[in-house]
Amino acid sequence: MKTLFDVIENRKQVYVEDGNTDKFAVPQFITDNLKFPLFDWQKSALENFLIFENLKSIKDFPDIKNRPTHLLFNMATGTGKTLMMAALILYYYDKGYRHFLFFVNQNNIVDKTENNFVDAAHNKFLFQQKIMHGDRVVPIKKVDVFSDNPQGIEIKFTSIQKLHNDIHTERENQTTLDDLHKLKIVMLGDEAHHLNAQTQNGQNEELDWEKELTEKSSQKEIERKGWEHTVLELILKKNGKPNKNVLLEFTATLPENDAVQQKYTDKIISKFALKDFLQAGFTKEINLVSSTLAKEERVLHALLFAWYRHQIALKYDIANFKPVMLFRSKTIDESWQDFEWFLRLTQNLTGQDFDFIKDISGSLKNSETQNEQGKSRTEQVVAFMRENGFSGSHVADWIRQNYQAHHVIITNSKSNKNKTKEITDAETDKLLNSLETTDNPIRAIFTVDRLTEGWDVLNLFDIVRLYEGANSQKSGKQKSPTVAEKQLIGRGVRYYPFAFADKLPNKRKFDADTQHELRVLEELFYYTHDEQSRYLSQLKTELRKDGFIADNDNKVLQQFGIKPQFAENESFKNWLIWVNEKMPNPHKKQNNANSLRATKMSVKITAHSRQSLRETLFVADEKLDKSETLAASGYSHTFRLPEIEKRIFDKALHIKGKSENSFFHFKNLQDKLGIASRDELRTDLLQDWQIEFVNLGADKQVSPDDKLAGCLKILDKVAAHLNECDTPFIGTEYFIPKKLWDMFGKPKQKWVEKNKIKSDIVQNHDWYMLDNFIGNGLEEDLLQFIAEKIQDLRAKYDVVYLLRNEEVLKLHHFQNGEGFMPDFILLLKNKEKTVSGSVQDFLHYQIFIEPKGAHLLEKDAWKQDFLAQITQKYGKENWLMHETPHYRLIGLPFFVENSSKFQTEFQGVTES
Repeated sequence: MKTLFDVIENRKQVYVEDGNTDKFAVPQFITDNLKFPLFDWQKSALENFLIFENLKSIKDFPDIKNRPTHLLFNMATGTGKTLMMAALILYYYDKGYRHFLFFVNQNNIVDKTENNFVDAAHNKFLFQQKIMHGDRVVPIKKVDVFSDNPQGIEIKFTSIQKLHNDIHTERENQTTLDDLHKLKIVMLGDEAHHLNAQTQNGQNEELDWEKELTEKSSQKEIERKGWEHTVLELILKKNGKPNKNVLLEFTATLPENDAVQQKYTDKIISKFALKDFLQAGFTKEINLVSSTLAKEERVLHALLFAWYRHQIALKYDIANFKPVMLFRSKTIDESWQDFEWFLRLTQNLTGQDFDFIKDISGSLKNSETQNEQGKSRTEQVVAFMRENGFSGSHVADWIRQNYQAHHVIITNSKSNKNKTKEITDAETDKLLNSLETTDNPIRAIFTVDRLTEGWDVLNLFDIVRLYEGANSQKSGKQKSPTVAEKQLIGRGVRYYPFAFADKLPNKRKFDADTQHELRVLEELFYYTHDEQSRYLSQLKTELRKDGFIADNDNKVLQQFGIKPQFAENESFKNWLIWVNEKMPNPHKKQNNANSLRATKMSVKITAHSRQSLRETLFVADEKLDKSETLAASGYSHTFRLPEIEKRIFDKALHIKGKSENSFFHFKNLQDKLGIASRDELRTDLLQDWQIEFVNLGADKQVSPDDKLAGCLKILDKVAAHLNECDTPFIGTEYFIPKKLWDMFGKPKQKWVEKNKIKSDIVQNHDWYMLDNFIGNGLEEDLLQFIAEKIQDLRAKYDVVYLLRNEEVLKLHHFQNGEGFMPDFILLLKNKEKTVSGSVQDFLHYQIFIEPKGAHLLEKDAWKQDFLAQITQKYGKENWLMHETPHYRLIGLPFFVENSSKFQTEFQGVTES
């Protein structure tokens, strides 16, 4: 079945192929006013939306243009749906919309989202401190009742049941249906998978729509009455009246029901499933820790890992790291009992309580699957304690200190008399929604079902299931097996960003080195009792269904090492590999103000007509002759910047500094330069900067417009100068030799999909150096290309080796130090030659090769440019030498499908 998503994606591909990417370029007004940059998948979803907006008339779905906009963003948990909402709010504001209605099925999600959108002091506030639309600041505020003529963005936050009641039950100071019908509204519906009960169940019976919904109303009744009728019929469609209302739905999981799928055929605008998110590397991996440990030891096992993560963070200087753990109980009463029991346990711990870890291996499941590494991880902890001299007493002391009463929270108020539904107070919700902040003391959470949806947390690393047997109950009805656990795990897989080397902070760094100590900061541990085999089987089935974990036998642990015939060759072991290094930028100025003051720079402006425009930058009593014109006669005049009128320079700063992201926003100028006023920049720091005006008349008068153009050009130079100075690192242009064996001799392990292992490549190509090969089709094509050239290469070279770079060798861009690991390195050595009776020095080649899919060519263009720079420096006349051998370093163009450029340059290099 063709969907709207398919149509839009196909159209985007046509635009890309035709070079018409401006058709879906994200407006600067959006990017300038968001606090956080958009990830690739968010940008792609927004681009799809913009294509839809530009098309509207889609031949595959002709009815779209005749109805209010109704779209669905199907994006996985943790992918940043709220930032997408913020971007869309900005888009619709720019299109003239002022009224926004956010609703969801749970009150706690409503409360949390309010902070993200309207509390500028909140750490997860999504907008810039000031939203700028042209020269005007746009206020954004929460309202209970929409105003007729708002000054900025108004957002009403509500739950489904409250929205229903507002419309059907008249009360003072609330939004009525008549009020909504008078307005042009954008509705944002979160967790939309809950909101399709009528379609999903085929319900067409008459319902008492005006019956009030309460906190005690069943979920089924809320969904039926709140969504399909109240939102779609009464608000979006205004009971059939033509209107420009908008409904944007967001969900991680769209029900698989055929009727629901059919309903959204022409509404899904983006798809980024959890499986895609996991594969992209922006989540934690799930580690199911199954044991026969009793409840107390299972809890201590989890606490041991919390201590271990803390120690690893200290070792690698990861500041303000605070691992949080969650304990899930079966019922509310049991949760309170577990909470109080835990406090007694942690405050009375001794070193002897951890004696069980000496023989823990026998209690843990031994598994070779990627997502069940509890035993191997525990062995790492025990080894770490032994090697660093940590005793059980040390661990117990740390736990007693860090799990006191004020460090532990329960998701249920003591005043709550309802035994089937957890209720939290405002202070608890605030703590739960800010766990990552340094002043939040919470390290452990006790809950039943309260946190299975709508909860954003990055530093949750351990979930411990405290009970055995059947799952929890809610509203007196048994929930589907393991669904709540899966939802809870969905909260915990969100990645905790940390810096390591030059890898992306918010992306997994050790998929190719799962034994690295820091890998434990990239995994979510879920602890269960091993005897519950049926439960575990059901949980794994649920997790696989949504892509949380791979199929049981799909991934295997593989080793990547040098083939024995190379590893045992002493000559090969001494082969050199040349790399450059990342270093602090010597041109970076510690004092940017002094840097500007010491720099003398000039720009040239060709003067235009003296017929000036009266602009707002001139004071009212100035007299400008708008008809005065000076003929172009070739005269010139140079101004130092302090000679330019203050008002003109201030106008240039205003133009450049509209966005808070701009360097020239005054706050940023203060932070960067330490100046007290804008005029200090003109009269002091830039006092020797000059503007030369050419093409002037005989009187050498310069128009205000030309002066403004000169100031703008000067500010561009200022930004470029400071950007260069602010680049913290560069890549050294000199390369240093390292022994290949020292770099590549130690085998690496990583989990790989079975069907990607290509053992025949290893066996059939004696020139391929590793004992394993995992790669995509394009990489296989590269090896086939080398295989076809191998006889020609061996006719010219004594050595022809191809080395797969399994994230070992990293090059660093000359200009900014950004890291780049080319996929393959081709090693060549000339045949021995005799010149004038003596043996000529062998010439070695180190050739970097990078296969690249077409979809990445634009994004990674800098890598190809960098490879070309390496060739320019060391691939021709400038050889690298170490003792006797001479080395050429060459970076080839990307190997892409049907690439004639690669083949031509490969031929030129290998025949030179």
